[in-house]
Amino acid sequence: MPDGKAPFYEAPVFNAYCGHVSVLYSRLHISSAQRFPEARRLTAEDIEALDMLVELAGDTELRLDMDLMPGDIQLLHNHTILHARSAYEDWPEPERKRHLLRLWLSPPGARPLPPVFAECYGSTTVGDRGGIICNRTRLHAPLTPG
Repeated sequence: MPDGKAPFYEAPVFNAYCGHVSVLYSRLHISSAQRFPEARRLTAEDIEALDMLVELAGDTELRLDMDLMPGDIQLLHNHTILHARSAYEDWPEPERKRHLLRLWLSPPGARPLPPVFAECYGSTTVGDRGGIICNRTRLHAPLTPG
């Protein structure tokens, strides 16, 4: 935890900023913050709103399901679309195992993010929007499993 920072952050789920609405939603993060006594307690109304968001996001009339095949690329903006991965069963043979690469991009001219997002990502500066780099981390993206 960075010096002077609490072990949790507070941020609205929906944020209007510079003509855009950006979403910062992780039910896991929201729920886990409740273990800290100094965190704002979720009210029954808060929980009802979060449950409704999950229900709407999972509604078959509103969601898009995709089956990704080898070689497919999916580009999403984390703050404009709610996305998740469904369960899958991997192959036992190493040469057939699922191999997924994720790339976190912040291109020049990217959408401005609300200042409150810095609580989660460390920065809202285009090109420097977070990610967690630990000591001795070697940045690499293997193109083959293993």
